[in-house]
Amino acid sequence: MRLFPAVALSLALSLPAAAETLLSEASGNWAGTSGEGFTFLARLTQNQDMARLVIWGGGPGSAAVAEGEPQFDNATIAIGAFATKQALEVVEGADGSTLLIVTEYADEEGTGRIVTSLQFLDNQFTVVGYFHKGETAGRSFACDVDLWNMTATEDGKTRVLEPVGFEALNASDWTWDAAYERGFCHRAE
Repeated sequence: MRLFPAVALSLALSLPAAAETLLSEASGNWAGTSGEGFTFLARLTQNQDMARLVIWGGGPGSAAVAEGEPQFDNATIAIGAFATKQALEVVEGADGSTLLIVTEYADEEGTGRIVTSLQFLDNQFTVVGYFHKGETAGRSFACDVDLWNMTATEDGKTRVLEPVGFEALNASDWTWDAAYERGFCHRAE
């Protein structure tokens, strides 16, 4: 009778782990257009109904490669269900690069676009912005959060957000609905 569990376990261990589907890949230099900072390689993969972001780092002057332990791994950073587009984009500026996680979605209730913006600041992967615009049940909504200036603009009205500590913007625990859970955006009633 104990043979069946042992066979099932050995069979399960011999099969390859379910691979996550690669949705997008982007690379850059956190220092931006100067190219004098740390490099990165980011991958966005499908993780059931979520999207997983993994980032590997490289040193100045050397390309980052997807080997060994990543510097960053968040399995629920973006929604994956009903996504029609999921992509990583890099915006390089004189003061640094910003990694954008772009999700466009459509379901029976509505459509929309979500962009989460990350930067590598003081050895932390930091959420610096969040944008969500869409339509649900015939009603349009928009929320644009600037975490540098701690402001949120919802449906054309700007408000100042309560200050939060630097650690509160750590992308490690940011999830697909964090902007709403933390009060940066409000759900349509």
